[in-house]
Amino acid sequence: MLFKNLVFLMVFVVASYAKANDQITLLTGIITSSEYHLVTAPKTNRWQVQIQWMADEGSIVKEGDLVVVFDSGGIESQLEVNEEKLETDALELLKLEMDKGQAVLEADGALKLANIMVEKTRIEASVPDGEISAYEKGKSVIEYEKALTAKIKAQENYKLKLEEQQVELNKKNIEILKLQEQIAYQRSQLQKLSVKAKVTGPVTHAMHQWMAQKVAIGMNIQASWDVLTVQAASTYQVTAWLHEIDAARIDLQQSTFVLTLDAYPNQSYSGKILTVSSQAEQKSQWSDSAYYRVEIGFVEPLKQEIFPGMSVRVQLKHENLALQNNPDKVEPI
Repeated sequence: MLFKNLVFLMVFVVASYAKANDQITLLTGIITSSEYHLVTAPKTNRWQVQIQWMADEGSIVKEGDLVVVFDSGGIESQLEVNEEKLETDALELLKLEMDKGQAVLEADGALKLANIMVEKTRIEASVPDGEISAYEKGKSVIEYEKALTAKIKAQENYKLKLEEQQVELNKKNIEILKLQEQIAYQRSQLQKLSVKAKVTGPVTHAMHQWMAQKVAIGMNIQASWDVLTVQAASTYQVTAWLHEIDAARIDLQQSTFVLTLDAYPNQSYSGKILTVSSQAEQKSQWSDSAYYRVEIGFVEPLKQEIFPGMSVRVQLKHENLALQNNPDKVEPI
């Protein structure tokens, strides 16, 4: 009888300890999607860019639909000017090729003529002394020497015209190449200023980083700021943030999750851990502390229609690592 009472007491103590060691932590999460298209403000020639138009928040867009249009500023007018200049430079290049080609042809003709004159005067200067007078002989030798000098000058002129042709054409081609690169860059900028959705799903506007409101049409924002997100409707999950202090005392892999949407408080779902960020992030709008991003998936099929941005209460049941003999274990790392 004493042994049975002792066993009952031990079971009661172990159960009481396990119950005391189990704790519940509540997290606030939102519905997100693992497949999404995040639109950020593009880099332009100004430090800020204005939003001219954006899709309404909550609207369903299809892949390929236009979702954001940013102000092009002076990019479009600069592009038109550069395209016109490119056409002009192309004509100037064609004219330059013709002019320099003509100059090379003329120099080549002069060189050929100089070679003929050298050969002609050489023959005349090589006539034996007895056949012509000394005066005629001396005159022929002088003409031969002049022809040689003219040939050397013609060779130098031909070489100079070839170099001028190569230098001038290369210079013009470099100018055209730089202009083409600038036009390609400006066209890519214009494409970035009109953003199309890469997935099909609802639109969620981002929060302004300086003001406590969402980004809207007409606002000026800096490059790389978040503007909106299009989230695929087929891959919904819950994104929650775990305080760095809680991360040090909770083993997420051994915890259980109960997910309850605020819009449907009478329906709960079991959750499973998907991913945990390896580094904590600062959330200045909440506190000076850091938080780990936790992605939680739904175990059961969803019974209600949900949309990104819906708030979710995450009930996290876990054991307190601080009560165990492993105080240095921190999750996640």
